[in-house]
Amino acid sequence: MFAKTDVGYILFSFLLATEQALGREKWFERNNKPVLLDPRRFGQEHPTVIQKLQDACPGQVCGTLAGQAVTPLLAAQPECSQQDMADAIIDASRQFDNATQANMIAIAQEYRQAEKNTPPDFSTNPPTLRNSVFCQKAPNNSELNGLVQAQDPSNDPNIFFDPATGQSVKNGSQPNTSPFSGGANNSSDRVLPVAASNPAASSASVLTATPVAAEASQSGTGCPTAITITVSATNPAVASMTGAVMVTIGTPSQLAAPTPTTSSAAGGADFGSCTTPEIEFGVGFDNRKETSFRPVDNTSYPHGSAQNINIITQFMCDSLTNTCKANQAAKNLCATAITAASSAKAGTGAQADAFNSIFGIQSNFAAVVSVDNQGKPVPGTGAASASTTAATNVATSVAVSSATSSAPSSGASTGGIGDFGSCSTPEIEFGVGFDNRKETSFRPADPVSFNHGSAQGIGIITQFICDQLTNSCKADQTAKNTCAQATTAANNATPSGSGAQADAFNAVFSIQTNFASVQQVDDQGRPVGSASTAGSVSGTSKVQAASTSTAAAAATSALNLSNNNNSSVQTFTGALGGVTAPAVRDLGNGRFAVDGNSEFNSKQNALVRSCDVQNNKCADAANASGDQGGLTVQACNAQQTQCKAAAGA
Repeated sequence: MFAKTDVGYILFSFLLATEQALGREKWFERNNKPVLLDPRRFGQEHPTVIQKLQDACPGQVCGTLAGQAVTPLLAAQPECSQQDMADAIIDASRQFDNATQANMIAIAQEYRQAEKNTPPDFSTNPPTLRNSVFCQKAPNNSELNGLVQAQDPSNDPNIFFDPATGQSVKNGSQPNTSPFSGGANNSSDRVLPVAASNPAASSASVLTATPVAAEASQSGTGCPTAITITVSATNPAVASMTGAVMVTIGTPSQLAAPTPTTSSAAGGADFGSCTTPEIEFGVGFDNRKETSFRPVDNTSYPHGSAQNINIITQFMCDSLTNTCKANQAAKNLCATAITAASSAKAGTGAQADAFNSIFGIQSNFAAVVSVDNQGKPVPGTGAASASTTAATNVATSVAVSSATSSAPSSGASTGGIGDFGSCSTPEIEFGVGFDNRKETSFRPADPVSFNHGSAQGIGIITQFICDQLTNSCKADQTAKNTCAQATTAANNATPSGSGAQADAFNAVFSIQTNFASVQQVDDQGRPVGSASTAGSVSGTSKVQAASTSTAAAAATSALNLSNNNNSSVQTFTGALGGVTAPAVRDLGNGRFAVDGNSEFNSKQNALVRSCDVQNNKCADAANASGDQGGLTVQACNAQQTQCKAAAGA
């Protein structure tokens, strides 16, 4: 007989003898709200991007957005709630300065690609792990075009969870089991998603387009019968995962071969509507402390910066297919450039140099010292002569006969400071009111040669200006060396954040200014320290002119805002499906507003947004009508191109 006290020991022994039970973590919910924030696979992505959003902008704006951003990632939320939230983040970013805006847009893109929670289907044994269905409408902001949420590679590739019904649906049984399916799959800027630019999020699965020829047979007309999209892991830590999701989109009639729109480059490569791919490397991109990579042309290749060059190179090469409509020679060249970049020393400017060299572009980012995310220089990086050697060696090793690399011709040096190519002599100004800031900030004096918004830290501006000497100005080496000396002079000037730093930078180029006499102001509009009274008359005149200009602009703004009937500056009249481009109003003080949308710091940006809004509504109308006749998504895209051309984009 067993005593009652022995029963507990017997049960405990029984449990020890049984096999371990393994379960999958899920995000517990009640009434579509999180009960315990312990999500599966959100450990790396979700908390990181929410915290980034929390810290991205001043005041309560980003705090409120961060609180709202949790709910759209819950399983029962509508399929477009995540995209709508990302749109809301970008809309909110328009009220801030350029740097904050760029950071918030990058965060919105990362958030859009975060994995959405999906519950397993417990009606099967074992429970089926399901994918989340895709949003079928176009985003309001073009920065989100082509982006979709990641899927867990361990999910059943054929089963999706539909929050509208709370049931499992099979792949292909309804449109939302494919990204932008149905009529919308003709939209070249919305079909194929891209990788997240944030390294912390790169462990998630992302959608990448594989070469059509490798996945689909070719018809007699040379058009592909299908495009295959593979959901796969891009982070080496999860590269061994299996269970990729294969989604096939398109029919021969839907996928007409694009017509090249630009002249051919090396080896017959034609990049379609885009410029030749080129990558830059430096500190301060998107307010980063560390060095990172980004596309030089953000219009053709709209992507934020990334520490891992593979994120940028893959996005640019994918864009050649997805939006640029480049020919196969261009795509092959880009694949070769990816190999070249991967062969150079990881995390250094030599990788950008190697990539650029394949396209016949010489750069010297290997001379830039790599900096970690604590702002500390990385030993053994930044050799001044490394770039050319590295790029040449890599280009030779991959044996690309079509990529010809030749040094750009340099103009004769002037005055010992160098030849600045197509750009003016670098100069920085300092003052209050730039980009509607309360605080004093720095900006390039010539926004045509050095197109960059204002920044509180002069290092962001000096780095951009010196980078431009290589990237677009095609300045000679003497000019670049002078710019490096000017950067050092600005960094050594005191106090930090004062006009004395601008004066020190300008002096190296023999430009006399007196921005040290401008009172430094913090972001609450409060004076900091005291201004110096020393300096030249020319500097004083420039400061007074800037102050007068700001006051006049403010007066103009007040006048325009008092007149609610001011006419639209949007002149494009195309109206497919009866959808017109929304009006753009001049608010004064360099601000423009799109009706029903956001405010912008430039007329061109506002006009382009108006074109994008029209295109999204046109595409929705085309999808609703079955994408037939003259009202098709393809026709809407052609109209968008015409609208942007009218805007001067």
